[in-house]
Amino acid sequence: MIRFLVSAIVVVVVATVTTLLGSRLLGVRRGWVRQLLAGAIGWLVALVVAVGLLDWDWDADELLAYTAVLAVPASMALMLAFDLVARPGTLAQGDRAGLIEAPSPITDLRSRIAPIARYRELLAILRRHQLLGHLNGRRDRTGTDQDPPEVRLREALEDAGGVYVKLGQIAATRIDLLSPKVCAELGKLQSRSVPVPADDVRAVIENAYGRPADEVFERFDWEPLAAASIGQTHTARLRDGTEVVVKVQRPGVEVTIERDLAALDQLARLAEKRTVAGRDLRVSRLAAEFGRSLRSELDFLDEAGATATMHHLLEGSPIAVPRAFRDLSTRRVMVQERLVGVPLSELAADRDLDRDALARQLLSVFIEQLLSVGIFHADPHPGNVMVLEGGTLGLIDFGAIGRLDSIQIQAVVDMLIALTRGDASLLRDGVERVADVGVHVSRDRLERSLARLLADHVGTGGSVDVRALADLVPVLGEFEITLPGDLVVLMRAMVTLDGTLGVLSPGFSVTAAGKELAQREAADRADGDPQQLITEALVAELPVLRRLPADVGRTLALASRGNLTFRTVAAEDESRFTRTLWNRTLLAGIGLGLALVSVLLMGLEVGPLVGGDTRLVVLLGAGGLAFGSVLVMRVVAAVVRDGTV
Repeated sequence: MIRFLVSAIVVVVVATVTTLLGSRLLGVRRGWVRQLLAGAIGWLVALVVAVGLLDWDWDADELLAYTAVLAVPASMALMLAFDLVARPGTLAQGDRAGLIEAPSPITDLRSRIAPIARYRELLAILRRHQLLGHLNGRRDRTGTDQDPPEVRLREALEDAGGVYVKLGQIAATRIDLLSPKVCAELGKLQSRSVPVPADDVRAVIENAYGRPADEVFERFDWEPLAAASIGQTHTARLRDGTEVVVKVQRPGVEVTIERDLAALDQLARLAEKRTVAGRDLRVSRLAAEFGRSLRSELDFLDEAGATATMHHLLEGSPIAVPRAFRDLSTRRVMVQERLVGVPLSELAADRDLDRDALARQLLSVFIEQLLSVGIFHADPHPGNVMVLEGGTLGLIDFGAIGRLDSIQIQAVVDMLIALTRGDASLLRDGVERVADVGVHVSRDRLERSLARLLADHVGTGGSVDVRALADLVPVLGEFEITLPGDLVVLMRAMVTLDGTLGVLSPGFSVTAAGKELAQREAADRADGDPQQLITEALVAELPVLRRLPADVGRTLALASRGNLTFRTVAAEDESRFTRTLWNRTLLAGIGLGLALVSVLLMGLEVGPLVGGDTRLVVLLGAGGLAFGSVLVMRVVAAVVRDGTV
């Protein structure tokens, strides 16, 4: 029994080592499941072949050695077979194939099972709210009256909570896609999620501060002021008499959000693999950006810092931003100054306001701050815009903000001006400033597609609808052009802002109001004192001008010696392709030649004997055949992983 256990352990260790060796010899990384499966099958095949070579003597002393030697090429061949039959697009290619992944089968299994359980819950929610049948029906199966379908949809999203409330909030601003009734009802999701019981709120606060709430606040109103998908807000008074709003995170919301994001990620990947629209929209990337944005909102310390930054930047502007008390804020509790007013989503239709002026004011502040410092509110939906008692506006909930660098800001300026003018060439220039554009992309074809995009979004008065920004992503996806994540977030924020401005002032046009910005920017570029403009340009290029004489002299010297060469991205790609082609051809030729010579050696009956009836040339031939096979399979593996077959 002990001998059997020892033998089994030895076999497992040797099998694992030979499997890892075969994977390393192929030169690319593979998943643990495929690798171990190939090793197990390879060992079985090698065992059968080895026994056959030993005249089916299962007790032969050489059986383990023969099997181990044959298992390496057998495992490699099976790994290649798995690659060849793999679904297109599922293999790690290029540099990604060389990365090391820490195996976590338990975590991976949980991440796959959790969404499945969530799907069952969502189906139950849809059945409970009678949303799986005809949405237009007013009566259920028993004949009793039902709420309108938009109400049932809003209630279902509230029951689902987390990510689905957030998606409903975004959908509430898409009056171009959904009916006004649905948008109005989904707008209630901004601040009317199911409240958390007072006892749970008290537990979160006391865990965050490590002491009773009465020691932190002079007064705390346990009836929530508003309840959202991630947290709910309560009014309170500090010990110094300051009226504040306390945002408390929902207990267990992190687990719920991670589960929902996993389900959303699975659906996005499925849509991207199986549908043309999913591939063009790159929905998996959009889902990833949405997930990162949502996860950032879970840390209230980040939100407190962002609120403090926005309060400082907008101090003195017509838009109010509450002051954050960072010393009283934690990951799950945030304290900020209270703005007295009502959210735009709850504003009465007959409220006496200069709505058009307020809409222009909000747009002006958003654009000015975006272009001046590159920071913007990433989720300006109607629930995050307050109408204060004095008839002014305030911004709240800075859990999601975006940041642009100077190059991205200039690109955004070009894009916004291109929208107001309908200028496809300028829009292409803005994209090329920040996007990864391949060398084989036709600029003319790209410009024609952008011109078609602008033409499809021409609204009243000849202006281009800002929603063209949302459709810009799939258009660029057709050319395999990738925009930075912050710009994608900005485009979503601009579309959300456009919907919010439409709620504030129906009929308000962002692009029409933005023409003034375009004219001012164009004037800044073209007008002004010519001498001053030339002086500023020369000062900006002074470092280059200082090096110019030396660079010209060096260029002329190289040209006179015949050593002047021009290097381009296309030339580098062609050189790399040629070098790779020759390397692989040489490697495959050596492998095939070595294998052929080895087969010929194994057929000779000359030379000394080595152990019994085996001749030395047979051993050399077997070794050469194995090495040649490794070289050939390594080339095939590299070609398969490059996605060129």
